[in-house]
Amino acid sequence: IRNRQVRRSGLATLVVLAAGLLVFNVTFVATSTPKAPGPGQLTRGTVARHFKPSIQVEKMSKEEANKKLGVSSWPTWGCDVSKFDWAYSGTETAYILEGEVTVTPTGEWADVESAEIKAGDLATFPDGMTCVWDVKKPINKHYNFN
Repeated sequence: IRNRQVRRSGLATLVVLAAGLLVFNVTFVATSTPKAPGPGQLTRGTVARHFKPSIQVEKMSKEEANKKLGVSSWPTWGCDVSKFDWAYSGTETAYILEGEVTVTPTGEWADVESAEIKAGDLATFPDGMTCVWDVKKPINKHYNFN
């Protein structure tokens, strides 16, 4: 009788151990399976990135720009060949009347692609963007802040 009790208790222990391992395995797999982080959460090895809007450039005739947006009623601004830092405190839409410029985002905006802008382009610069204006040919533009 004693042998049967030892065998039963040994078998019971084995079953309990196997069940425990099964539960451990299932729990481990369930908690170690990668999943997408929720809003505001980061996972190990990831970097928080906030994607910024790009500079939009669209080729457009002055007639079309006037018809769509009334650019001729906007104020004008111009400058000679130069290079300077600029920060936008609003979204600017500009119609380039003459000239050529390369606008290169800087600082927190450094991941945003540079834009080559020239006469006949309608350009939109995002609010808050910091950049360098590298004016290659004197610029004259109509501009409007939204």
